[in-house]
Amino acid sequence: MRHAFLTDAQIDARALAHRRGLGFSDDEAVDVTTLLARLKARYPELSYECLPDGELAEAEAQWDSQGKRLLMSEAVFQAANRGEGRALMTVAHEVGHALLGHEGNLNRGPAGSRAERVSAKLRSMEYQARRYAAAFLIPDTPAVRQLDASALSQRYRVSMSAAIVRHSELRSGESARALSLRQAMLDL
Repeated sequence: MRHAFLTDAQIDARALAHRRGLGFSDDEAVDVTTLLARLKARYPELSYECLPDGELAEAEAQWDSQGKRLLMSEAVFQAANRGEGRALMTVAHEVGHALLGHEGNLNRGPAGSRAERVSAKLRSMEYQARRYAAAFLIPDTPAVRQLDASALSQRYRVSMSAAIVRHSELRSGESARALSLRQAMLDL
């Protein structure tokens, strides 16, 4: 499948549709156990595996499009189960790759990797997955747009950094370029 350019509005709409399609209400935080179970039920061709820490090298998680597998380190899985926002964002990022139809072995690691700097296609897919993860975890609805970053962080159990970025997206409709730079700096 050819990689498609998606606008921020298209990414947000897909994330909201997937969120609702998986049975999460707009005011409900996503927990990783429920997310993975619902993904498997709705998309039986997808699977996930928790791997021993270090087995993914520097990556925290990975989407393998050929095997249709979401791979994550045991540390990320455990942290997400404890409700740690950064780990939940990592899992949602990989879900974004899967549900947006991205191809290849795509790793969740620090933003701005060497590969991202060299490949415009990879840069675009990583941006889309970052945007998708935030939109999936914090939906764009009129009620949500009224909340401040602190309330977003508490309600949706995401890191304050993620909540600040998403709050900015919801309130001001920043350009993709400015947002991408901000997200890279915050390294959701």
